[in-house]
Amino acid sequence: MTTARIRAPSNPPPIQWLVVFEAAATHRSFKLAASALNVSPPAISQHIKSLEEWLGMALFNRRARQIELTTEGEFYYEIAAELVRTHKQGYQDFIRRFQQRSLRVSASLFIAQELMIPNYLSFSDYAEDVELRIEARSSYVDFETEPLDAAVRFGVGDWPDLESRLLCKVQLVPVCSPKYACENSVNTLDDLRHYRLISPSEDTRLWHRVLGEEAVTNGDILVCDSYLAAVKSAAEGLGVTLALLPSTNLWIKDGRLVRFLDVAIPTDYGYWMVSPKQSEQRKEVEAFYFWISSLFESLDSVK
Repeated sequence: MTTARIRAPSNPPPIQWLVVFEAAATHRSFKLAASALNVSPPAISQHIKSLEEWLGMALFNRRARQIELTTEGEFYYEIAAELVRTHKQGYQDFIRRFQQRSLRVSASLFIAQELMIPNYLSFSDYAEDVELRIEARSSYVDFETEPLDAAVRFGVGDWPDLESRLLCKVQLVPVCSPKYACENSVNTLDDLRHYRLISPSEDTRLWHRVLGEEAVTNGDILVCDSYLAAVKSAAEGLGVTLALLPSTNLWIKDGRLVRFLDVAIPTDYGYWMVSPKQSEQRKEVEAFYFWISSLFESLDSVK
């Protein structure tokens, strides 16, 4: 599209056009922007056309199968993106302050399903008048744009913009199903390279730590989409995975998993409770910290 340059009006364009423009520029697609905003692609195209006519210049170069921002579009995208970010953050602050008392937290699928949800009712012992809302997810929460107050994360605690409190350190233990252990045997860690390894994600750094990168790259490895899927795959006899202790102690205690090799490998990793450094929910976050700490302590006592 070519739009003749004319002098833009002194007043800014309707703000709803910037929301549409930001979505189209972010996705580099009118179709994906339409899906994100729950409108039709023609509606997106018409809003962009109206904005370009208002500004008197093209914001996108249209090609057969894609769109690209023009130089002017790149500049205006920064304006629109900042406006949308400010609105989202302001809305989340509004929700946190004026909605009913609730605490929104996130955790990995395994921690949410295996630890938090089974003990959900005990949270009232720490904050009896607060509703706890748990979101299970595989990605880290963005506290600036999402209505969450705290999270349980797995890592080394290197999140300088957040308050991070260690819940427990993690050890790695090779585990498999009882049947798999009976049918196979290992004497050393190096022997594990001859068996199918199960990873909770495409990131196989934990196995690299145990066996070395070359052994993992050249070996038989089953990649799952979560830690929960990895331990379930091991429990079904599909191979060997690295259990994160103490979080998986219950699975070992009840016999769903057994140690394939009697070793425990220390790591720098751990489970952490993280939260924004400045929070409207400080009292509730403190209650959550003491509750989740008690749950991890109970896991550590399971042998």
